[in-house]
Amino acid sequence: MNTETPPRPRFLNSGKLVVLGLGLVLLIGWFGYRPMIPPVWLHDLAADIALRAEADANAPLPEDSRQASPRGLADSPYVCVAKLVTQPWDRIVFVTAAQDMRTHPVLTAAKWPGDAIDDVATELAKDKRYQLVVLLKDNTVVDAQKFFTFWANLEGVARAEGFTPADAIFTAASKDGVYVVSLAENAPADACH
Repeated sequence: MNTETPPRPRFLNSGKLVVLGLGLVLLIGWFGYRPMIPPVWLHDLAADIALRAEADANAPLPEDSRQASPRGLADSPYVCVAKLVTQPWDRIVFVTAAQDMRTHPVLTAAKWPGDAIDDVATELAKDKRYQLVVLLKDNTVVDAQKFFTFWANLEGVARAEGFTPADAIFTAASKDGVYVVSLAENAPADACH
């Protein structure tokens, strides 16, 4: 009677199956994660707000170096959206969590792809951390992206008519650990050149 176990195929002994399995998990993970990556223009907008924000005079001292934000690196205090968003647009509209998109005069009149306005409005109503940034071109939605409240508070720029590239000039300030974006009052004519 032979009690030897038959040899296992070399494919299983070499670890190729494990490597292929890990590769498959990484590939599936990448395609699952990709839709959650914000577009470059939105990332640039959030980064520019942080770079140009006026420091909070009453901010507590940082507990470690990760909380310290360098200041004085920006060449001007103005966040110029037209310089940050390179795709074609003629109006930008900001919607806060407190606003109802279904009654927004500009966004309800705009052309959305499919039922996107209802889907986005439902998603905004579910979670108060979401704000929305909508790019329009010829009254058609070019892009609509969630902008989280922990990136910045957009209440100061959430006006119904939105902004054209020429008047989308903002300032930001850090208040109680949150960036607060406001319309740049009396910005010089060359603020965005």
